[in-house]
Amino acid sequence: MRVYDSLDPTQTDNISDKPFTINALPYANHIYRFPTRFASMPVHRQEDILCEAFLALLDLVISTIRHAPDYPNRKPSYNVIITLEHLYLIPRLQEHHNLAEIGDPLSVNAMGFAGMLLVKSESDLEAVKKEGVCNILRSVGLPSVHDIQVAGTSFEGDDDSSSHL
Repeated sequence: MRVYDSLDPTQTDNISDKPFTINALPYANHIYRFPTRFASMPVHRQEDILCEAFLALLDLVISTIRHAPDYPNRKPSYNVIITLEHLYLIPRLQEHHNLAEIGDPLSVNAMGFAGMLLVKSESDLEAVKKEGVCNILRSVGLPSVHDIQVAGTSFEGDDDSSSHL
């Protein structure tokens, strides 16, 4: 695995082959920036880059899950977002957030992490506004373990929470 940096995703291509995170987000997130002109590369080269990026990010997702002591004993759950410039993998603890004000479950999928939550009614919309999108995403996501991941794998074996994967 390459060094896991914490960089601004708007920086130039010097980060195109290294996963990074956005520390300002209230949940773990793992991002890979595609090289310049990725969309115009030959398909075989795109496939190689996508495969390498996905596997690197999936390793980080599993590492994040292993550090979550309250993670249920089940297959890893994560959301994937792909754009022309980035691949995002976001580990999640659960699929639903219970809206405190009305008690209804709100499903949060990849589009939620892209900033688009689907609500079924005006009352759901008002509840989402009161709770705040960041609080909702934090509740379904996992805390970042970026500092441990940056330090390297030597610290990852010290945690007994890895027994559920």
